[in-house]
Amino acid sequence: MSGRERTVAAGGAADSSDLTDQIKVLAQQSTGQFDLRADGLEQFRALLVCRDKSSQKWGPRWLRQSGIQCSIVTEPDKALQAARSMVPDVIIVEASLTDRDGDALYQVFADAADLSMPVCVLCSSTRDVTAALDAYAFDVVRKPFDWQLLSRRARTAIVKNRHEQELAELRDSMSEALLLANQARKQLRESESFEPLTGLPKRSKFVQLLEQATRAADRDETRIAVITIGFGRFRLIVEAMGSQFADRTVSEVAERLSNCLNDAGDLQRPIGGLRTAALGNTGAEQFALMFTCSRSGDEIDALQRRISDELAKPVFFDGQSVHLTAHLGIACYPEDACSAESLLVRSETAMSKARARGSEVSFYSAAADAQAVRRLQLEHMLLEALDRGELRLAYQPLNDMASNRIVAVEALLRWPQADGSFIGPDEFVPVAEDAGLMKRIGTLVVDAACRQLRAWRGQGIEALRMCVNVSKCQLMDREFPDKVRHCLEEHGVPSASLDLELSERGVLSDNDDLLDILLQLKRIGVTLSLDDFGTGDAAVAYLKELPVDTLKIDRSYIGGLANDGKDKAITAAIIAMGQRLGMSVVAEGVETSQQLDILATLGCDQYQGFYCSPAVAPETIVAMLLEQ
Repeated sequence: MSGRERTVAAGGAADSSDLTDQIKVLAQQSTGQFDLRADGLEQFRALLVCRDKSSQKWGPRWLRQSGIQCSIVTEPDKALQAARSMVPDVIIVEASLTDRDGDALYQVFADAADLSMPVCVLCSSTRDVTAALDAYAFDVVRKPFDWQLLSRRARTAIVKNRHEQELAELRDSMSEALLLANQARKQLRESESFEPLTGLPKRSKFVQLLEQATRAADRDETRIAVITIGFGRFRLIVEAMGSQFADRTVSEVAERLSNCLNDAGDLQRPIGGLRTAALGNTGAEQFALMFTCSRSGDEIDALQRRISDELAKPVFFDGQSVHLTAHLGIACYPEDACSAESLLVRSETAMSKARARGSEVSFYSAAADAQAVRRLQLEHMLLEALDRGELRLAYQPLNDMASNRIVAVEALLRWPQADGSFIGPDEFVPVAEDAGLMKRIGTLVVDAACRQLRAWRGQGIEALRMCVNVSKCQLMDREFPDKVRHCLEEHGVPSASLDLELSERGVLSDNDDLLDILLQLKRIGVTLSLDDFGTGDAAVAYLKELPVDTLKIDRSYIGGLANDGKDKAITAAIIAMGQRLGMSVVAEGVETSQQLDILATLGCDQYQGFYCSPAVAPETIVAMLLEQ
């Protein structure tokens, strides 16, 4: 990475108005050269012809550091006269300046027979560079101007015969520069723009650097990639190892990512225009790395793999080690975002997606972003719906296979909308679980189901059993049995008329707390069903340990009964096993008479599904019962 590239990677431009940033740039240049000494060296003179305010400010300062006194001329018409009067050792001129005849000033200086000093041209574009070289300019530099490098070139042009002496003195000046840089870095770490622990830019500073990079990308037609790095289970490190180890881990991660930033420079070499790279500490145990890449983006994959490999190595401290689980989210400018802040946010969204899925890396996608917005919208709407009591229950009959009579109903949650549509439970239940609303919703459902049972009993319907789905978070609530008991007592409903359906995916054989909750529910007198059997993690080997009364065969097996021998075999095995264990067996999702006939042949006890009826309103259940 060149001196100019390292300047940008360090997080600041050479023409910044903040002197502290200039010192920081110097401190972070591990291999750059800089001559801080002017005293003791022969003083030379430079003529700087420019109108650029930044160059007028920083040019003389950096030239003085190389022992070159600088005079400034801002009017092109006076430049030739000033050069002949002053006879400088070097002339530095902006490429865009011309004389009255429209000729470039650097061409005028080169053509003047009485002027023989080297001319360095400050160029703003590739066209300027080409024109200056065609005019045999001694040297050219491309904007943004690296005055450190330019001052070295100017002095070299003047005193070639002192080159060896200058190199020796440069070693001493580098020590002074490093000392100054260390002092500057310490001050910067204490400032609001940089994290004290890592010394890296905080979020606001990183966004500023990102804004500069996006402007350069617009000009050079390149891309900017942002990689946000987060970690899973980092809180466990703090709890298990202590805050000192956690701080050491964060510092180690920052160092490794800084090394990866250096690799970005190697990947960027073929890219034209300004190449930027920067690293920031954008959140608690969160980092972000941004860099210029080509339109093809091949550099992104290479750098992502390098980061993943580095962070996969364990962190050692005082004889202890820990393995980090890093998750990377990647977003690119301009296709994924139109501003620096939104680009960073979207890379964080991608990182959160990777962490939620347990994957190593995820690229931002508009669809995922829309999904996240939808989930937030649903969460807000769901809270309002709960407060207004908008959730409703519909009831799907369960029929006895032998008599074909309704013996139970399953209470199914519905969320009606103002336009007559419904938001299905498949969409809003995961949102409710993530938002911590399922305990509240679950209690409302049990209460509403018991209230409906009481209403039906008041109409003379007493033998009907009510099945209610229960989520795992409810089962892990130690107060759940008392809540169920309270609902039954409040509505005067016999406990045996309430059946709680547990998803097989939520039942764990080695979870003593959950088994204790199930046993408490059994002591109340309610029955328990194992829903969606055959799709989760409830192994047959421990099914006998669960106090379950009913197995409900998942609809995925019922759908293939007529044309899939394996589905039929599995269904037959579940029915036989459940009945041998003293359980009733219910088939879910029955939709055809052919499926029903096969289930009857296999000896299934009960069934439910669209063949009998979809979920309907309470009064429809009453009408169906009166018909039979």
